[in-house]
Amino acid sequence: MKNSRKIVVYIAISADGYIARPDGDVAWLKPPRPKGNYGMGAFLKRIDTILWGRKTYAKGEFGMKAGGFGPKIKNYVFSHQPQGSLVQGFQFVSEPIKAFVQRFRLPIPPL
Repeated sequence: MKNSRKIVVYIAISADGYIARPDGDVAWLKPPRPKGNYGMGAFLKRIDTILWGRKTYAKGEFGMKAGGFGPKIKNYVFSHQPQGSLVQGFQFVSEPIKAFVQRFRLPIPPL
């Protein structure tokens, strides 16, 4: 697709192949951060949208409770059973992720 939106998958995963512990704990994702925070600031400047799973959003450990990673970043939370209201800047999506992403990747209109 010419001029289509680029999708970058960024997933934290432990050495044993899991994102969370069996009880859902993700505390291991909060190690001491060195100067530059592993390049996260530069990475976040390059993106405009984040797709979240409902359980990750509900955990609230990644900045989403404070409105995400910045006012310019759109945040979509995927859930078949949306519960409660979301923090400003977040929107529930109940359609399958594949359909959403296919529509999302439509060519970007020229400026």
